[in-house]
Amino acid sequence: MKRWIGVSGIVIGLVAASACSRRDEDRTRSESHEAQEKARRQLDEASRKLKEGLKRADQQTREDLYKAREQLRHALTESEKDAQKARDRVRDRAKEDDDRHQ
Repeated sequence: MKRWIGVSGIVIGLVAASACSRRDEDRTRSESHEAQEKARRQLDEASRKLKEGLKRADQQTREDLYKAREQLRHALTESEKDAQKARDRVRDRAKEDDDRHQ
């Protein structure tokens, strides 16, 4: 009888250990799944923020290029006006010189 009690105690111990082991595995699996989900959410958030940052940078670059293009057009227009004024002055001086020499 003592022998059966001892054997049953061992069997019960093994079954209990096995059940604990399964619960540990389930808990570990669940924690692993939660960690993967959290990592995926963080990755999605980082990706979203990166895309937003790139969109803002792209928009800022477009605005900067537009401003630079407008400044260049303004400078070109001013340069053409200055060149025309210089041509007019040269023409006027040449005309004055011709008038003096006659």
